[in-house]
Formats: sequence, C-alpha cells, structure tokens
Amino acid sequence: MYNIGDTVLHPTAGVCKITDIKSENFASLGLKEFYVLSPIYDKGQIIHSPVDSEKIQLRKVLDEEEIYTLIHSISRSEPLWTDNDAMRKDIFMKTLKSGKHTKIIQLIIEICEKREEKIKSGKKLHMADERILNEAEKIIHQEFAYALNIEPNAVAQFIMKELGII
Repeated sequence: MYNIGDTVLHPTAGVCKITDIKSENFASLGLKEFYVLSPIYDKGQIIHSPVDSEKIQLRKVLDEEEIYTLIHSISRSEPLWTDNDAMRKDIFMKTLKSGKHTKIIQLIIEICEKREEKIKSGKKLHMADERILNEAEKIIHQEFAYALNIEPNAVAQFIMKELGII
C-alpha cells in the first residue's frame, strides 16, 4: 500500500502524486478505498484508483540509478519490428502492455529508426505505428523526466546519448 505524498506510475495517466486515500461509494463497486491521484504532467486532472485493483497496477517511479542501469541493459538482438502490419501491431501492443521498460525503449528506438528510413525514401510511417510510438514515449518519457529532473521532451535525446546512438 502506498501513502499520501508518494509518487507512483499509473498505467495510463503516467506519473502521479497520491494526494489522498479515501473510501468512496462508486456506482456498482460499493464502498471501496481509493487512491486520489494528481498527474504530474497533466495538471488539473484528478484520478481515483482502487487501492485493491488487480487491473490497474500502480508502482513506484524508478530512481536515477535504476534508469541508468535499465538503459544500459537494453538488448537489440531480437528486433520487434516486422513488415507484416497486423503482426507488428500485435507485437507492439503486447510490448506496451508488458510494462517492460527495456522492451518499450527498444520499441521506441526501432519505430524512430523506421520513421527515419521512410522519410529518406519519401514515405510516412503508418499512423498505427505513430500512435504506438506516442504511447510508448508517454510511458517512458514521463517517468524518466521525473526521476532525472529533466523535461519530458529531452528524454529521447538523453536515452540515445546514453546508448551511443547520437
């Protein structure tokens, strides 16, 4: 169980501060205990997340040391990209849902590389790939930005620099 003041990662809202823990009676759920979450990067929004939810798993935000270790453990030996659109979408969605940072970062890198390839040949990245890229970046960028005390839009460059890609 988390405490008021803890910073956690919500699977869809991103990095949030727990502002309260209270019991509420929501429609069909009856009286339940909820975390009241305030997203760090989406000011003004308030989220209620059941304390005992198996579906919505909150977790502590990674710290700086964990992020550096994570980045340097990324392996690109098994590419995620496939040219089959349906298979690729399935692989990408499973990768996002897995919550595995190393795989999500690998996903971001591969989609960005494909986007650059396509731009050079005068083409565009498939819209579904762009949406998945945006979702993956939201997951990684918010958490890393918070832990490293940098802006979310600086995270991609930070990762690429750490990996020696730029």
